Amino acid sequence: MYLTGSKQYNLDAKSRLTLPASYRKDFSDSVCLIPLKDALYGFTPEGFERWVDSFFNHDGRTFDPRNRRDVALRRMLTGNTVTVDIDSAGRVALGKLDMTDPKARERLGLVKDVTVVGVGDHFEVWNTQKWEAEQAAFADDIDALIYGDQA
Repeated sequence: MYLTGSKQYNLDAKSRLTLPASYRKDFSDSVCLIPLKDALYGFTPEGFERWVDSFFNHDGRTFDPRNRRDVALRRMLTGNTVTVDIDSAGRVALGKLDMTDPKARERLGLVKDVTVVGVGDHFEVWNTQKWEAEQAAFADDIDALIYGDQA
């Protein structure tokens, strides 16, 4: 699985998002959603597990259940995530986020116009205006982002 591209959508009256058709084949029947700083991240359950593990499995280190930081971080990541079914029309009910964080969609601006962005192992759902501002901020710097400053 390697998700790419971006597409604008309008959430329906029930705050449902229709996943891009090209993404649906990679998601069987559910998606793990976690609201972060600027966007809502969506993972397959297996991808979410790998993502959480990546915070601990590096430099020869693994999750340590006796380490308070490890336990707190894992608890925060899993506790703020909701697993949502994908319906037969390929829709995801973003309103289910309200069960874990009633202010998440409002804080992220995921009320009507959203942009879904493929980011390799997951997708992100952005408020369209925030996404466009993010893109504009880096539009002139894409060469610098790719190649570094080569003045």
